[in-house]
Parts: sequence; C-alpha cells; structure tokens
Amino acid sequence: MAAQTIVITDLDGSLLDHHDYSWHAARQALELIAARHIPLILCSSKTVAEIDVLRKALGITAPFVIENGAAIYLPDKMAGHFHVEALGVPRSNLLGRLDAIRMKEGFRFRRFHDMTVTDIAELTGLDHEDAFRASLREFTEPLLWEDTSENLVLFESLLKKAGLEMVAGGRFIHVSSGCDKGRALSWLRHYFERQVFKSPVRVIALGDSDNDVAMLEKADLPVLVKSPVRDFPVVFHHNVYRTSGIGPAGWNEAILAILNKDRS
Repeated sequence: MAAQTIVITDLDGSLLDHHDYSWHAARQALELIAARHIPLILCSSKTVAEIDVLRKALGITAPFVIENGAAIYLPDKMAGHFHVEALGVPRSNLLGRLDAIRMKEGFRFRRFHDMTVTDIAELTGLDHEDAFRASLREFTEPLLWEDTSENLVLFESLLKKAGLEMVAGGRFIHVSSGCDKGRALSWLRHYFERQVFKSPVRVIALGDSDNDVAMLEKADLPVLVKSPVRDFPVVFHHNVYRTSGIGPAGWNEAILAILNKDRS
C-alpha cells in the first residue's frame, strides 16, 4: 500500500519570512499542496490565537500544533470546534519553577510573563494585536536571555534538575516540560495512519532552527530551510534536504522539488 504524504512545518523563518512574517514567496508550493489534498500541519512556538489567524488566511483545515509541540488541535467538523491533545504541562507550573531558579541564582533574563504587550511587539516586530496573541501562552514560556553564555549552560542544567527543558528558537529561548515537536510529529503520524488514511504515512517536515531538530529527525523527508540569521542546525538523518533559498523561498523550493519528483 502506497504511503500517504503529510507536510508538517515550522513557521517563523520557514514558511514565514524571518523579518516581515510573509508567506507569499511560498505561494506556488502552497497551491500545489492544496491541489493534491495533502494535509499541511502548522507546528510552531506560536500560540493557538496566532496560528488560528494564519490557518484561516491560508485556508488550512488540517490539525495544527502550538507552542513547540505542547498541544495538538484536531478540528472536529461535526461539532464545530477542536479536540485538544495536550502533551505539555500548564504554563503556571513552569513559571513557578522558573521563579525559584532565578531567585536562587540571580540569572538575568526576561520572560514573556515579565513583559508588556508593547515590549513583545518591540522585540518581535509584531503589531500590537499580534503581540497580544503571542502573549496568550498556555504551556510554554519564551524568555529573552540577558546573561552570559557560561551562565546559560548552568541555567540549562538547573532547568533539567527542575524537570524542565529549553530550546533555542528564532528569537527566544523556549522553556517547557514534557513536550517537543518530535513527540508531536510521532503522535500525528500515528493519528493519520490509524484514524485518517488507515495506511502508512510519509512525513515531510520543514524547519530552520534548533527547536525543529526533534521534529526533523523523526520525519521521512526532513527539510532544513536556510535562515538569514544563523547556520543550519545539526540534524542526524540520512536524507536531509538543505534549501538554497531563504525562508519561504527555500520552503517553496523544497516542496516543489519533492512533490514534483513524486510525479516524475
């Protein structure tokens, strides 16, 4: 039985331009995915409020993943709402543990919880409304590291002792517990194989930064999208596609190459 394809993608720096958050350079690939009825799963550090706006703009009806794999939203067309599969622990739990570490060690960092919406807008380049949506976190806490690189190593070790993980995203360090994009991909692979297609699934995954590595390493066809601000992260996989184009232009390049090869 032939495998069915699904595409799971990071947003900022991948499908969305790092600087202006535009997806228009990927329009041709997006149209091809839609024409072939391939599920396109958005998987990002963004909140449900942020992703919901984008998925509506793109006309995407597939499941989506919020906050670096912390929860999977499954549309229920009959009921008119989402079923939520939570993989991470609540944000309030993370904040208490972060407070304890900062008070004990005196690390210098700013959490989203410490910032105003205006602060978030200035740091991200988002407008005020989008920055507000970005602040509505449920499972993870982004923070801006303002201390030394040596202290960051110590900070990460203390997080692990407290049952937390950190991963570097495009602009922020993201702190969570019990979840990552790789775990979300595995859950979705099982979901599509058992409940949607009832056949094997081939996963194409696209990302550009360290917080995408777990997802890329569990994909069948991982795509590293070239970033304008950093080198490609290290991904251990025998079949990595590295784009020459940057951001959504590279995303477009990879999807067209892979899907057109399927028909050749």
